[in-house]
Amino acid sequence: MIILGKVALAGACAALILSAPARAAETAPDTLISLQRGACEARCAVYRVVIFADGTVIYDGQHFVRRAGLVRSGVSPEALAKLLKELESGGFFEMETNYGYGGTDHCDKIDGDGPAAILSVSSGGRSKTILHNHRCVGAAADRLTGLEDKVDRAVGAAKWIK
Repeated sequence: MIILGKVALAGACAALILSAPARAAETAPDTLISLQRGACEARCAVYRVVIFADGTVIYDGQHFVRRAGLVRSGVSPEALAKLLKELESGGFFEMETNYGYGGTDHCDKIDGDGPAAILSVSSGGRSKTILHNHRCVGAAADRLTGLEDKVDRAVGAAKWIK
């Protein structure tokens, strides 16, 4: 009876260990993600979010936002690792540095109004900043908008801006 109990306990412990979520990969200590959104004629939200390697988030709401001013928040190591993976798999580091400024090379067309966005990512010794005029319409610009939106979702920006 005691042997069966020990076997059952060992089996339960093994099941717990195997079912425990895997630890997120360590985030590079130089990780810094910044998203700044600018104004448009239609009263677009103007704000900036910065995510640090330790998961600290700083939000600075400026105009046409629900929450103006500075807010300190955070994301889990898993959420930060997931965001970095999504930015990487989304081709962020391979994208152009400019969409819709100084030319329309990477735009299928130019819309009449749209906000500006600046997305900067530094991690693991790599760094890139992309300027994005949302008037620029096209497949690459749409992909970049999707990556910007992933940053907003990762930090839960909707609670501050809408």
